[in-house]
Amino acid sequence: MKRRLTDLLHRYDGISLDELSRAPLMNRVDEKFAFPISKLEAFLDEMRPYYDVLNIDGKVIFDYTSQYFDNSSYSFFQDHHKAIPNRFKVRIRTYLDSNKSYLEVKEKIKGRTDKNRINIDGFTSDFSTDQRSFLLDRLRKQIDLKPVMVNSYRRITLVNKLAEERLTIDFDIVNGTLDAPECKNQTLSAIVIAELKQPRLDRTSPFYQLMKRELIRPFRISKFCFGMIDLYDEHRLKSNRFKAKKLLIQKLINNSSHASLPSTGL
Repeated sequence: MKRRLTDLLHRYDGISLDELSRAPLMNRVDEKFAFPISKLEAFLDEMRPYYDVLNIDGKVIFDYTSQYFDNSSYSFFQDHHKAIPNRFKVRIRTYLDSNKSYLEVKEKIKGRTDKNRINIDGFTSDFSTDQRSFLLDRLRKQIDLKPVMVNSYRRITLVNKLAEERLTIDFDIVNGTLDAPECKNQTLSAIVIAELKQPRLDRTSPFYQLMKRELIRPFRISKFCFGMIDLYDEHRLKSNRFKAKKLLIQKLINNSSHASLPSTGL
């Protein structure tokens, strides 16, 4: 599938990393959509007139891996679970193709996302003095953090030709830990998470209109939260508010599987 997607994306107009800065969107609103991976090729083909693709030396699909942190009470996860409007996420993101890593703090502030990051050498279980200072500045209080999960995935990045808008498309999502990179449960492995990033919500976006036509509604979904659910049992992490979303994801997968079955002629 990766080869087919690559061939399709090479028919897009490409942009470089420098050109990607036309839509940095470190402070933004996000809308996420989830759909079966079987729909991805058709959706990408339809979006080609409206978007450019990040293309670095012919590479258009990039491999990412992230290490997430939380405290012993799993406060970041619990804030997501409770839908606290102001909440944080701390991770180290590594771009495997360039071997660059960043320590990132994402703050959700009443629907907007504010992301700040600094360079780091790679995954770690302990932070340097400068890194702790950065975390204290962004989190605004001292939090004793520990690594809680690692995930990996592939990403396609599209940029609207006419508007300040970026669309990231994540697939082949695998959750685990540093010691066990792939855990037994993999809720997100068969779906795509597409995230539309804009300075303010614009429903005239070509991708938003495609999702509307396909009856795919915006879906609040976090790779961090679902990875944590895959990794930790209910005795350690209360996750009942995510059960409906997990059932919906399974329904997406099941419907896609049934749709792809050959006709029996009966």
